[in-house]
Amino acid sequence: MKDLFSQRVRGSAQRLLLLAMLLIVPGPRVEAKTAKMLDLADTMANNRILTKLAGMIQGSDLAAFLSSKGPFTFFAPTDAAFAKLSPDTLDLLLQPQNKERLQHILLFHVVNGQKLMAKDLTPLPSLLSCEGNPLALRTSKLGTQFVLKAKIIHADIRCANGVIHEIDTVLMPPESSLPPLSRTPPPAPTPTPAPATNTPPAVNAPVRPSTDTNVASMAPPTETNADPAIPVAPSAASETSPH
Repeated sequence: MKDLFSQRVRGSAQRLLLLAMLLIVPGPRVEAKTAKMLDLADTMANNRILTKLAGMIQGSDLAAFLSSKGPFTFFAPTDAAFAKLSPDTLDLLLQPQNKERLQHILLFHVVNGQKLMAKDLTPLPSLLSCEGNPLALRTSKLGTQFVLKAKIIHADIRCANGVIHEIDTVLMPPESSLPPLSRTPPPAPTPTPAPATNTPPAVNAPVRPSTDTNVASMAPPTETNADPAIPVAPSAASETSPH
């Protein structure tokens, strides 16, 4: 009876030891892979509700600037915000002759040198935009944040070189600080004429008289109405007899 009890105790101890070993031995190590954070330009290009803004950034040649080190705070109008503008306005802004005006409008949405989260915006009365004009900030009693008349509807979208706050209205700087809006495309460039060559005009070389008696004269024959002369054989009377 005692031996049976001892065997059961030893069996239980062995099972506990095996269980402890299984718990102690680590399994294969799994490293969590963190996705690479995109910069501002790439983040907006991959955002489904910022497609119009992404297209305007490409059309304004500002993608390289927004991909630089920064840091930036970008107040990004959504597609619904651009839908408030007339279609003609968007089409005109994307014309080559209005690129400078488009750049001014987009830079009015950017603050350079600061990565300001929503909590950082609350105590600030205004910010200086990259365009040069200030952006007035305010927070309502309910905690809604505004930039000028635009409401921040989605804040704190982190990027590698800054932060994006989505807004419901396109911000417009004062008209006096914008280049004029051109409604006509620039005239096509006039083709440049080919440069004139310095080749001298052709000069007829003087004809030297030929000294070869067998060569006929180069002068054309004179036309006459007379029949050509027929050679006449000498008569017998004209022959002199020998003495």
